[in-house]
Amino acid sequence: ETIIYSGHWDHLGVGLPDAKGDTIYNGAVDNADGIATMIEIGRAFAKGPQPDRSVVFLAVTAEEKGLLGSEYYAANPLYPLGKTVANINMDALSPAGPAKDFTTSGDAASTLQDALVAVGKSHGRHYTPDSKPEAGLFFRSDHFPFAKRGVPAISFGSGYDLVQGGKEAGAAWSKAYTADRYHQPADHFDASWNLEGIAQDGQLMFELGRQLADSATWPEWKAGSEFKLTRDATAAERK
Repeated sequence: ETIIYSGHWDHLGVGLPDAKGDTIYNGAVDNADGIATMIEIGRAFAKGPQPDRSVVFLAVTAEEKGLLGSEYYAANPLYPLGKTVANINMDALSPAGPAKDFTTSGDAASTLQDALVAVGKSHGRHYTPDSKPEAGLFFRSDHFPFAKRGVPAISFGSGYDLVQGGKEAGAAWSKAYTADRYHQPADHFDASWNLEGIAQDGQLMFELGRQLADSATWPEWKAGSEFKLTRDATAAERK
């Protein structure tokens, strides 16, 4: 019985030069900070008591080219997907500082998402649904190959109701990042980042995974989900 944390380790590589002539697409936010967080979650598990279920840390490739790494794993899993408890994905966490809220890419109804919301609430944070469902973000990150094969899966997103500056400051940071850095060479490390927010995000994801790893429960897709029938077809594997 396996919980999988995932994130994509690479970005766009070398591409067309920007106005400054830079051709290296660093991907510091998208998704080096997600991978750094996943490594720290791994350290936390390694330092704690051994969990009852197995926990896998999966750094996949070529997300930007069409989820190629996660799609390959999901099509050729090392651990049976029918007995994969959940997938917790992290992609492009925000270095804008601590937030009062958090989100997910898309809003596929599952008890896994409910469990994340409960963990967040215990830390005084609230869940904000994806503000742009029309963008199809649920289908554009590395949790999707798991979800479409029935595994309860979420992709965690940092909040934008910032402790310092509120929603206005969060929206300003997001707008500037999208305009000036997203999928551009300028997505590089900045010493002015406030990494406390990412650390708090990592704590939520760690606690969610730890609860699942020490539990005998199986997260489920809710009625009406397009993924529920696929998951239900493997129910005998979980008895």
